[in-house]
Amino acid sequence: MIAEIGIVTVGVALLATILATLIALYSAFTKNEVITRSARNMLILVLPLLTIACLLLVYAQWTGDYTIKYVETVSANTQPDALKITALWGSQSGSLLFYSWMLSLFTVGVVLLNWKRQHHLMPWVMVIAGGTLGFFLILNVFYENAFARSWIAESEDPKTYETSVLPPEGKEVAYPWHTELWNTQTQQLETYTIYTTSDETPPQILNPTYQIVSREYDGVGLNPLLRHPGMVIHPPMLYLGFTGFVIPFAFGMAALIVGQISADWIRAVRRWSLIAWMFLSIGLVLGGRWAYDVLGWGGYWGWDPVENSALLPWLTGTAFLHSVMIQEKRGMLKGWNMIMVIATYMLVLLGTVATRTGLLSSVHTFAESPLALPMGTFFAASLLGSIALFVWRGQQGYFKGDHEIEGILSRESMFMLNNWVFFALTIIVFWGTWAEKITDFMVGLGLRGSVINLGPEYYEMPVAILFLVIFILMGVAPLVAWRRAAAARLGNALLIPVVLSIVVMLVLLVMGIGILTTIGFGIMAFAGLATILEVYKGTQARHRAHGEPHVVALFKLLQRDRRRYGGYFIHIAIVIMGIGVLASTVYQDVRQRTLNPGDTLELGPYVMQFDQVSRATAIDDREMVVADVSVFRDGEFVTNMRPRRDFFSSGSPMSIAGVHSTVEADFYALLTFWEGNSVTFRVYYNPLISFVWLGSLMLVIGTVIAAWPDPEPVAIRRPRRSSVPATVAAGD
Repeated sequence: MIAEIGIVTVGVALLATILATLIALYSAFTKNEVITRSARNMLILVLPLLTIACLLLVYAQWTGDYTIKYVETVSANTQPDALKITALWGSQSGSLLFYSWMLSLFTVGVVLLNWKRQHHLMPWVMVIAGGTLGFFLILNVFYENAFARSWIAESEDPKTYETSVLPPEGKEVAYPWHTELWNTQTQQLETYTIYTTSDETPPQILNPTYQIVSREYDGVGLNPLLRHPGMVIHPPMLYLGFTGFVIPFAFGMAALIVGQISADWIRAVRRWSLIAWMFLSIGLVLGGRWAYDVLGWGGYWGWDPVENSALLPWLTGTAFLHSVMIQEKRGMLKGWNMIMVIATYMLVLLGTVATRTGLLSSVHTFAESPLALPMGTFFAASLLGSIALFVWRGQQGYFKGDHEIEGILSRESMFMLNNWVFFALTIIVFWGTWAEKITDFMVGLGLRGSVINLGPEYYEMPVAILFLVIFILMGVAPLVAWRRAAAARLGNALLIPVVLSIVVMLVLLVMGIGILTTIGFGIMAFAGLATILEVYKGTQARHRAHGEPHVVALFKLLQRDRRRYGGYFIHIAIVIMGIGVLASTVYQDVRQRTLNPGDTLELGPYVMQFDQVSRATAIDDREMVVADVSVFRDGEFVTNMRPRRDFFSSGSPMSIAGVHSTVEADFYALLTFWEGNSVTFRVYYNPLISFVWLGSLMLVIGTVIAAWPDPEPVAIRRPRRSSVPATVAAGD
């Protein structure tokens, strides 16, 4: 009954979403408050329906209802209980249901929390958000239904089955049995999944050459690569980031349709954008940590196409979060902000298409599926529709700013330059990610003679240069006044961080650090010191004015201006991450050697001694080859490590590194090959890599501070008539 209830629940959720969207569309034209509330209530109903559906699928995984094909694919008897729950997003159809649930969570949140303050935009917000949710629910119901069962007829080959939501004529529910068969002709043991019409009847073999050796009613189990804790949390964080950015797009489109391009819609989406950006940031970092721990190449970012697809909306989302401040403060960049919010939404859709259709080749993608056509069509329709709406309002003069940039030495110009740098990064990463597909398509049309395939080296130089420019702007922008800054005053503000940064660079040169690396560290030091100095000035001023201890004064500053000081906290976090990225990239050291028991390997300040190799079987039936090693530093014992290789009955083997982490560096050992008692190790020394993880934690804290609600309600600001050009108001 679980499957049947789940099918009905998701189907009703789809109907409710379609009805809510149509009712909201009608209310947008009629301005009928009763109808608008009906649309809201109908949309709210979708969340509990999808919650029930997700819980039903989790229960099926927990209890082992392997007649549901999705459950058979991602769960197994020996799988740990925690992984039976997180298998909800372990493959295509379940993760699509989970994605839809998150989208409904954001949609319901926005109609409840923004109902009064942005009431005039809510009908169109519900139309856009509801339309997006409805599309994904269509995929859930008609393309990738997580509750589809396996079916078989008693007369069919027991190794075949059919997957369907509705029972095919003449077929019954199929129960999968993992079976070992002895082939009497070849005298070999063979393993198959055999399907029967009962969970109690032993599977029958129609071919007399086979004899059943063993059988077990069981599922395949979760992909081994997805059993790492980082990968358990990584997808939900990305989904929250992706679905969260639907809300700013919905408000932006609503503002375009209504024709009210004031800062009102910007104020409505700032916190939603920050929340989405934070979750997307966490997802990217967790993906890097998963790669570092599981993929076995000693790094955390390899410019994987699908990870790039998640990075792209992060870049445009970051640009948007900076440029909205200019529209709020000065009434400028109205068109640019709309472009950024449209680009972010489109890159979210494109990343979703790339991941779920297998369009890009990656360890992160799902297998090729029938979703390519509907998702591609929805993406194209959304892109064309939003561009048409933008051009229509642009021709009417709606994006004319209230002010112009008055000088290069102004905060407006710094923020605008920052946006252009992020936009350039987006173009570079986009081309590197999609060049192969785009040029392959051009070759097919006869427009090119060969396909372009760009590797990680393509990104290194341009991305490094542009990020250093961003670090410079991070240090300068907070010190520059709005409208126009006096050069002398700016010079005085920059004096201390510049001098301190030069001192840092001189120290690094004396230590033997290369000139280019020293410049990189110096620029990051400048950005961090300038930000810390601004925080110190504010704290010191409050300390003098109120006599508060410095810690109390800093806490009061955070309370009074969370957005500003939360942003400073984020900047410091990114500086710390940048230092970790630069150090662990430039000064990573690698050794590979085959050792016998008692042999040693030196790397950096460490000496690793190989003790022994052994085999073991875990409770989930995976086979492990484990190497025991001892790590020494300066002749003193430091720790034992156990790098290993895990082998599963299905799926690729997994490399689990042995890692000794300190603030200074990671000593990271991989078991790559073994024969008898000899083991080949690949060992890495990764300096300051802990800064990457520490900085990411600080980034989350800073984002929470910046997005935290104000202690007192902000006065409701209605859109002003002056936001509409006079020519439009006059009907010209």
